[in-house]
Amino acid sequence: MISPDPTVGTEFDSNFETYQAPRGHCERLVRPAIGVAAKVMSDNVSRGDAYPAEISSLRRPARDQLLRDARRYTSAYRDVDFAGTSESEIVMAGHQPTLFHPGVWFKNFALDHVGKTTGALAINLVVDSDVAGPSSVRVPHLDRRTGTLRHEIVAFDRRGGGVPYEQSLIEDRELFDAFDRNVAEAVSGIVDAPLIHSLWQHARDAINRCGFAGCALAQGRHSLEADLGLQTLEIPQSVVCRGDAFAAFAMQILRDLPRFHDCYNAAAEFYRAAHGIRSKAHPVPNLGRDGDWYEAPFWVYGNQSPKRRSVWVRLSQAGTVMEISDRDKRHRKIQAAGQPAAAEAFLALASPEFKIRSRALITTMYARMVLSDLFLHGIGGGKYDQLGDLICRAFWGTDPTGIMVISATVLLPGHQRHPVAEIDDAIRRHNRQLRELDFQPERHAEQGGLDPDKVAAKCQLLQSIPPEGRRRDWHQQITTLNQQMASQLQPLRDRLTAEKGQLQDRRREAAIWNSREHSFCIYPLEYLRDAYAEMLNA
Repeated sequence: MISPDPTVGTEFDSNFETYQAPRGHCERLVRPAIGVAAKVMSDNVSRGDAYPAEISSLRRPARDQLLRDARRYTSAYRDVDFAGTSESEIVMAGHQPTLFHPGVWFKNFALDHVGKTTGALAINLVVDSDVAGPSSVRVPHLDRRTGTLRHEIVAFDRRGGGVPYEQSLIEDRELFDAFDRNVAEAVSGIVDAPLIHSLWQHARDAINRCGFAGCALAQGRHSLEADLGLQTLEIPQSVVCRGDAFAAFAMQILRDLPRFHDCYNAAAEFYRAAHGIRSKAHPVPNLGRDGDWYEAPFWVYGNQSPKRRSVWVRLSQAGTVMEISDRDKRHRKIQAAGQPAAAEAFLALASPEFKIRSRALITTMYARMVLSDLFLHGIGGGKYDQLGDLICRAFWGTDPTGIMVISATVLLPGHQRHPVAEIDDAIRRHNRQLRELDFQPERHAEQGGLDPDKVAAKCQLLQSIPPEGRRRDWHQQITTLNQQMASQLQPLRDRLTAEKGQLQDRRREAAIWNSREHSFCIYPLEYLRDAYAEMLNA
């Protein structure tokens, strides 16, 4: 059983770093600076060497298996001759297999950059146990009939997600095969030569190999990265979770689940309080308990019933028998759960109908503490892992290795013609002028041909403001004059209102042009390459 420092876990450090997504074109967030990656890895290696024996003993066999599995998986669709040995330092990143925005893809280029500049082996973790979203992307579309810009949904399958990516089979192959043409047609007139054609040629090859959407999207993207000269390996989380070292890591948690429960829930409560978060569901819900059943930070599902369900564990009083269940149809037992061979028994539970996968916090704990010497996170992962650090400190009595948080913004080509700030300033000016027509119409006397007697009368009233308590009649006179003058300025109001409406239309379109959330697949390839090179070399 793990025995951390007894002082750890009673108090948590509330000094949380904040991360803000960059908004401007070719702005990046890289913290700490990418130039110190080698120093961070060196510090992390020293930290890893000082880990408790329960963790440090897993690092070498886990890395050996990681490299074997990543080479075997990646070699099915691209060259892997560049990959070194498991003796190399390892830098990792990870994300769900989606058509994400360019700021997420930038992380893959940063992963390659760090690997090449430090000599580390770069491996990307495909998080295929997360629940798949809609089988579509939202793209900007120019309505040629009206000339207006709006969003359009383009689907690559009829299936609507709801199950893990590794279970998300493509149901409509014809729709999948036509996806690149449909995307290119949708963005025609906005983006010339989107990279979707190059990407989807690889995705069609991948779907022939695996049949699953997540697999096809990830392998398609990774094959395109090979065309661009990126030297990274990839491995799905589902493969990592079938490894011997992962089983040993998981059993460390499950054998001591009541205490892990306390550490996890106390850290989550502290994190919520420190950030002023009222929702009990954020950033993650507390782990539940029902009598002697404890909810574990894992998911379980299978081919016939692919929806994820929570793993629940019950330990006998002596700790010799461990029951693992989804509290429904799946139920397994591990005898002699306290013995080293229990990890093998845990691994033997795996079947097409009993797939145990780690939840997000455990996934990155394992990747950071066991598999890698540096992990590159996006902003969301960086925030999540602040909670993960609290849990590790409380349960294992140590901090995971340091991370690097990376994100970027790349806007559509032509976004400069749609300056959001200028349009917002113009809208504010129009709002101010429209308000003046109601309360200070005399400011527009020259434009509206106001009755000079009314202007003079208001001026005289403003020069003789009565004391408080005696302003009722005075205020009524001011209001009447304002209304009379405003009625004479109706043509100006109509013009300003029409101009404001046009500005608001422009603002809606400018928001689309300047969004950082468009899928990377609609951008021109060279445009993104140049942007990434500029940001990596800045």
